[in-house]
Amino acid sequence: MSSEIDAAAYAADTASLSGRIATRVQYVLAGAYFLATAVALGRAAQLAGRFYLPHQGDEATGNADIWPGVLAAAWLAITFVLSVAPILAGLTALYAAVLLASARQRADRRTWRSLAASTVLAALAFAASLTPQAQTLLAWLLD
Repeated sequence: MSSEIDAAAYAADTASLSGRIATRVQYVLAGAYFLATAVALGRAAQLAGRFYLPHQGDEATGNADIWPGVLAAAWLAITFVLSVAPILAGLTALYAAVLLASARQRADRRTWRSLAASTVLAALAFAASLTPQAQTLLAWLLD
């Protein structure tokens, strides 16, 4: 009887741990995506003198060196995050949806709620990356 209780407790702890890890990963991916977007838009606003959505060959940044010198490392990081984070966020949202449906995960209400919130945020990051505006921004960075 004791071994059955121990096995059930271990399974619940494992489900809770995987839920907490998925929650943290989703928050990091969504936060990194939105931060990289904000930095790229801020750089465009800094070059143009106004806030706008940059595109390839526009008047304000068409002939400018957007990421000179040391900022080239920032360009590489921002481009990588804007390219990869939405895909990973979408995959972790699918994984979290499976976790949210499991009975073991629903047993821990606090973890379930935070996992649900982070899943919505990760799905929003994925959906935002599919918009034409996000695609235009990424194309501007890759130009």
